[in-house]
Amino acid sequence: MKVRMECVPCYLQQVLSAIKIGEFPEERANDVFNAAMRIIPQLDPDASPAENSTLVLLEAYKAMGVDDPFKLAKEESNELAEKFYPQLKKLVMQAEDPLLTAFKVSVAGNIIDMGIMPEFDLDEALAEITEKEFDLCDYDEFKHCLQKAQKIMILADNSGEIVFDKLLVLVLQAYGKDVTYVVKAAPILNDVTMDDAVATGMAQIAEVITNGAGFLGTVLHRCSQDFLTGFAEADLVIGKGQANFESLEGTEFAGAKTFFVLRAKCDLVANCAGVRFGDTIFMRNKVKTS
Repeated sequence: MKVRMECVPCYLQQVLSAIKIGEFPEERANDVFNAAMRIIPQLDPDASPAENSTLVLLEAYKAMGVDDPFKLAKEESNELAEKFYPQLKKLVMQAEDPLLTAFKVSVAGNIIDMGIMPEFDLDEALAEITEKEFDLCDYDEFKHCLQKAQKIMILADNSGEIVFDKLLVLVLQAYGKDVTYVVKAAPILNDVTMDDAVATGMAQIAEVITNGAGFLGTVLHRCSQDFLTGFAEADLVIGKGQANFESLEGTEFAGAKTFFVLRAKCDLVANCAGVRFGDTIFMRNKVKTS
């Protein structure tokens, strides 16, 4: 997915979220915005929105003098999600189709996004689990691919959401699959890092690795060779969240083995996926040919 001029306000909204959630002094906020805006004319118009968002955020972080303004908020969202975990585990394990229900729970957790939707309603999102299906759903294709797959890679998204991802991991392991969970190598927005994986217990139930980068999504030329090799060797890849969709959608590297699971939180992503704003998506990657 290529960047559009409509992405620029979103870059600045994420900077505003970093300032507010990081409790940065209001009287110095203009300095942060000015630093962030100076880099915007230098951004690559052929890059993904996820990559350009990261570059703007890193300039803001530098101006703020912090490495992780979302640190405390991430811990709080993990703790909030943990409160729901026992009842959701029971819901998934007793479901007629535990795997599909685990995916629904996982995408409900995707609403915990302080960069785009800081005023999220987790109770409302969880209520949707039993009330609606994915608005775009390639689940049957996924189940067909799963029969022949052994190595499954999950590309993580947000804190809080990682707690719900544990249920997806457990169900896939019950199918006898080897699951690798991929986190960021450095903090960016409220994306999952190794600290989150350890704190939530994900590291105790699955192999957890980093992609070698601190960028939103999966920006391939920023990732480590070890991660790229592991990605290539995976039989199936599950890309969680909007930034993974933005950075991998349509790419030959991701290929037809990659499925995206997300909520469309902006009109551009919704249009690219062929859905409406706010819709939930379980979509197989479609490789674009020139």
